[in-house]
Amino acid sequence: MGFYRLKQMKKIRLLLILLIGGLLTYFAFQSQFKTFFFDSIIELGLLLLGLSISIWTLVTDIKNYRTNRQLKTFALTILCLAFAFFIATFHIRTQINFNKPTLLKVFYDGDFNGTGIDFKTDGTYIFDNSAIGLSDYFYGTYKIANNRITMDKDQFDNLTNLKYLEIREKKTENNTTDLYLYQIDSVGNLIGNSDEFRVTIDNRKNRQKK
Repeated sequence: MGFYRLKQMKKIRLLLILLIGGLLTYFAFQSQFKTFFFDSIIELGLLLLGLSISIWTLVTDIKNYRTNRQLKTFALTILCLAFAFFIATFHIRTQINFNKPTLLKVFYDGDFNGTGIDFKTDGTYIFDNSAIGLSDYFYGTYKIANNRITMDKDQFDNLTNLKYLEIREKKTENNTTDLYLYQIDSVGNLIGNSDEFRVTIDNRKNRQKK
């Protein structure tokens, strides 16, 4: 009876590890491309639950090892560590991409939605298309020459004509001058009814000084 109960409990632990570990791995992988306002709350709850299951599994495996002295007893503990490794790898990779030094950052505020482009100093960018707490991330490369930027793609989601962009000055209502990024065609003409991306970070001069 005791052996049968141990076997059933092991199956339950295995199912819980696969379920919680699989969900956390999925959230970690998706965080590279998509985030939602409530994701962090759900992920925190799953992490606490996963940590509890991992501790339970480790304690149980140690007890069983003291009885049978077989290394295979730690199979479920190793499975927990494998999930932890993949989850950490995805999160670290995402943080590395987002924490690269910024050359130029722009943003378009559309009230309920917004679009941001973070141009990194290594020639890559992160395109953030957001709406009501949901963000979709796209990655790619770009080339910049003076005030003109050439993207590797022309469309992201429902946004088009993004292949060629140019930084230009614009006078505001307060009679001051701000920098904006505009969508242009291949010969440099402004595309009508296109979005104006306000420049929020501009480190181009800093890089030139170096």
